[in-house]
Amino acid sequence: MYVIFSKNNDKQLLNNIIMKRTFILSTMLLMVFAIISCVDRPDTVENAAPELPATVYSYAEDLSDLDISLPFDNTPSGNPVTDHGATLGRVLFYDPNLSINNQISCGTCHKQALSFADEFDQSTGFESVKTTRNSPAVLNMRFSQKFFWDMSSEILEEQVLLPVVNHIEMGMEDLDYLSEKLQNLDYYPELFEKAFGTPQVSPDRISKAMAQFVRSINSFDSKFDRESKQDFSGFNPLEKEGLDVFINSGCNGCHTVVSAFVAEDEIFFVDDDTGYGGTGIDVGNIGLQLVYDDPGMANGVFKIPSLRNLKYTSPYMHDGRFVSLDQVIDHYDHGVVAHTHLDSRLKDEVTGLPKKLNLNPIQKEALKAFLLTLTDDSVITDPRFSDPFRK
Repeated sequence: MYVIFSKNNDKQLLNNIIMKRTFILSTMLLMVFAIISCVDRPDTVENAAPELPATVYSYAEDLSDLDISLPFDNTPSGNPVTDHGATLGRVLFYDPNLSINNQISCGTCHKQALSFADEFDQSTGFESVKTTRNSPAVLNMRFSQKFFWDMSSEILEEQVLLPVVNHIEMGMEDLDYLSEKLQNLDYYPELFEKAFGTPQVSPDRISKAMAQFVRSINSFDSKFDRESKQDFSGFNPLEKEGLDVFINSGCNGCHTVVSAFVAEDEIFFVDDDTGYGGTGIDVGNIGLQLVYDDPGMANGVFKIPSLRNLKYTSPYMHDGRFVSLDQVIDHYDHGVVAHTHLDSRLKDEVTGLPKKLNLNPIQKEALKAFLLTLTDDSVITDPRFSDPFRK
């Protein structure tokens, strides 16, 4: 088709054609952008509102009543744990609307039944892509100084949002959009008003509420905790032998043994960097391999994880390589690799080579029995920490 222009109307006709084509092109572009927007930012999930108790659960515990030593508490003065704040945090923790495609919540990878860990070596993100590390248990975070396997975060209010914005985990890179998204859900304005005084949703308030909830997930009621107050008289012979193996083999060099209940010269509490007996800063290369695909903090150095509720937190290590406690014990018994940066606590003082514990089968079973005394079933059954969306 040819367009023939005259002197009088050629300019006007050309302008009309250009305007029409511009209009069509603009309309098509708007449609494309709308489609992309719908793909990247779907509407909120049309699920039922969370089921919450008529009387709010109590989260603001007075830990002084527990008669334990608390060497460090990361609770900032501007964000103490409150009942309504942690209630809001609980809802946020389990709400898949915090992911970009409404498929993943924090609770997806941190399951209460598994002591807020995951049953997989690596978890699955919002686009079915595997995460790079094993999901650690979320216990006693209130008493940790640093977070993540590489200890890259020092503030819990910051840490709780990093998985949300992560491009593999939850993909919600725009926190202002997240705030707008949550603001439009019927159940959030009232929860935010009870927690903070007004119904306004904001990234700062989201992080504060989630941090309050995470700080409230604490473990103080394992068999070890109870028996440590009475000289372990309730331990069976295998558990008592396991405690001796734990200490004599040097496990307490990395997983701190401190006096938390009675005399300073007695051993009464075993925990680690994430527990209420630890320092929160212990790291090491534990000789998993000579060449690390994931270098951690560098040279295969990772945060030393909690020993609490090992019964539920398999698989173990930063990459979930060990599926059983027996494999973990075997690693420390005879499987430590002579890495250049191997933690000195795992080296023989004379030869400089990895220590060989040479535990016999009974000693291994005893050590395992002792580790299982650090199990606190109350955490995995407490309704305060359960999924409020689950029917």
